[in-house]
Amino acid sequence: MENLIEKSAEQIKDRIQFWFLKYFNKTKTDFNGSEIFTLFELLNAELRAELKKRLNLYPNEIPVLVLKISKSEFIINTTKKFVRIDSDSTEIIDYAEFEWHNGYKSFVVDKEKKIITKHDGHFAEFGLRKTNGEIIYWKIPTGVPGFGFWNVTKKCELIGRKFITTE
Repeated sequence: MENLIEKSAEQIKDRIQFWFLKYFNKTKTDFNGSEIFTLFELLNAELRAELKKRLNLYPNEIPVLVLKISKSEFIINTTKKFVRIDSDSTEIIDYAEFEWHNGYKSFVVDKEKKIITKHDGHFAEFGLRKTNGEIIYWKIPTGVPGFGFWNVTKKCELIGRKFITTE
C-alpha cells in the first residue's frame, strides 16, 4: 500500500491550479472566467454562489475548476471530486473512485466536413473510468477546452490515490 501524503484543501487547490496553468502555459491573470474551461474563482459571483449551493461541499472542500457545457450544465473539479451539474441532476465521482479517463467515444458530426474531436465547438461523450471498472460518460466540449479538461484532470487520480486532506 502506498503511503498517503497529508495535504490541506488549499494545497490541493494550488496543485490543481498549477496543473491547469501549466497545461495552458499561462498565468492566472490570462484568464477572466469567461473561458469554457476556467478557474472556478474567476466566475462571476452570482454563478459561483448558484453552483456552490448544488455542490454539497465538505467543510474543507474547495471548488477549483469549471468546465462549461451549457448555460445550465457544468463539470466542476473540487479538491475532492468531479461534480456534473445540470438543471435536473447532480452526479459525483470522488477522486478516490477515479482511475483514469477513457477519452472520447468516437463520433461523427458531419462525414463530409470530417469534424473530429480536435475541432472546437462540438460535444462528445467522454469516459471517466472508476476504480471498480465502471465507465461514466459525460458530454464535454471537443477541441482545446475538452483536451484541456482531459489533460489537467487525469492527474486527479493522484489526489484520490496519494493525498489525504487535513483539516
